[in-house]
Amino acid sequence: MRATFSGLNTMVRGIMANQLSLDTTGHNITNAGTEGYSRQTVTLATTYSEERGSLHGSVQVGTGVDAQAVERARNIYADIQYRNENPYQKYYETMSVNYDKIETIFDDSKNLGIEAALNKFYQSWVDLSTNASNSSSRTHVIENGRNLTDILQTSVAELQDQIKSEYDDLKSELKEVDDILNEIVQFNKQITAQEVTGATANDLRDRRDLLVDKLSDYLNISFTENEFGSYQINSGGITLVNGYSRAHLEISDGVDSSYFGIDYGITDYNIKIAESNMVFIPQNGILKARFDSIAEDKAYIDKMADIASFMLTAFNEQHKQGWDMDGHSKNGEYANTTVPDTINFFGEGSIEYQYRYDAENKKNYLYKFDDTLNEDKKTLSGVQIIAELEVNSKFSENRGDRYIAAATSKQYNELTGTWEDMAWDKRTGDGTNAVYLSELFNISLDTINSDGKANALVSKNFVLRDLKGNVILDANGNQQPATAISTLSVNSFYQKSMSTLGIDAHSTDVNYDAMQAIMTQVTNWRDSMSGVDWNEELTNMIKFQKGFASCSRCLNAMDEMLDRLVNSTGVVGR
Repeated sequence: MRATFSGLNTMVRGIMANQLSLDTTGHNITNAGTEGYSRQTVTLATTYSEERGSLHGSVQVGTGVDAQAVERARNIYADIQYRNENPYQKYYETMSVNYDKIETIFDDSKNLGIEAALNKFYQSWVDLSTNASNSSSRTHVIENGRNLTDILQTSVAELQDQIKSEYDDLKSELKEVDDILNEIVQFNKQITAQEVTGATANDLRDRRDLLVDKLSDYLNISFTENEFGSYQINSGGITLVNGYSRAHLEISDGVDSSYFGIDYGITDYNIKIAESNMVFIPQNGILKARFDSIAEDKAYIDKMADIASFMLTAFNEQHKQGWDMDGHSKNGEYANTTVPDTINFFGEGSIEYQYRYDAENKKNYLYKFDDTLNEDKKTLSGVQIIAELEVNSKFSENRGDRYIAAATSKQYNELTGTWEDMAWDKRTGDGTNAVYLSELFNISLDTINSDGKANALVSKNFVLRDLKGNVILDANGNQQPATAISTLSVNSFYQKSMSTLGIDAHSTDVNYDAMQAIMTQVTNWRDSMSGVDWNEELTNMIKFQKGFASCSRCLNAMDEMLDRLVNSTGVVGR
């Protein structure tokens, strides 16, 4: 009788174990398409008899099976690898999108961009040099100059809009990060409460791990699990989550970009930790890509400002060395002096602009010699320089084209090797200065400085100066010739900038493709263990169903045997 009851218990355990396995298989199948779900399996173990010397003598007969746990098929090393590599992929993906936008802004494929505007402006000076007395040629120079300033200013405005868009995205993403951190804390609480009873919170763990995966999109993280099943998540030396507590990340108050030294005409923001008011600097992921994209956009605003600065300094200086059609002199007289007082081509009147360099921070500035301004308003940077680049309003006057200084006021004496002043009425041609101006587009400052170049005088005042206007000497005590675009020509500087853009964009795309390949490999590695295989689950379903049916039939047979034993034997006194 005792053996019969033992067999009944064995079959009951088998039924329950197979039922649990079937339920788990059904759970796997229904969640095969659920994001972040990990395949679950029932851990089965044999049970043993605690009897010694039973009905079977010295033979020990097992008492069936016991379901010890339902476990997730999860590879923690694959998780770590995924969360280490994912921020890199998201970083390069975000940077690649930003580079695509920059390339669109500077797209010259339809001859409508800055390069085309520079070439048209250059060609108009070449044309003027051969036909300097023609009003149409002079007007053409003025209009192409305006076209250049318009395109430069439009490009910079688009870069500003792009920066503002990056900050808007950053604010939205930071809110999402904050929500993810809050949810992870809530799951820590639920998992701990459920597992303290001895249960395994598999589905809650899956949902928490999915949140950690999404968090790794935005920043680099490391995570550990304590003895209670709660996660601690760190990033850049900062503990973001610690069990039931967390740090709160928020966007800082806006600061005008000029606060940091250069005016980009936008409001800058940082990420800070609300509890300590410390600045949080993400080391990787989308958040870091946002800040790096903004820095890259600012760098191209600086490059456009450098071109504008060159035009306001070197180009203006060369223009003012020539004679206009009226032969303007400093004292307002005409044609009776060797010292011209020609107006700027760009900017206001004949105000002098000077290039200055902040060696400590490696930033370029433009100093405006305007006594009507306070001293702090004379040093221009970023978008201030771009805004200053306007064709002189004098050219808009009636017959304003006569102010273009196409004739030179200097001649080179081969015998003495010196430059000599040339009176307006003694000039040998009226287009020589236009030639000198056109050369600034394609000839480097080093070449212009070389002996024998007709326009060498243009760089006479272009030496490296600090923010106070003091000349910066090299290690040998010599002056260093330089403009905002170094010693390059305008076209070379712009082409170099665009080449750098193309190389950086291509490099980012290559890195993104490489990270995609790595992430595909890591994801496949995780899915090979955690993913649900339909064929495997259907096979398991058939196996457990057969086991359930077999145990049920054994239980029925034992029940019949017990019924016969109880009701048909052992009747005394018949």
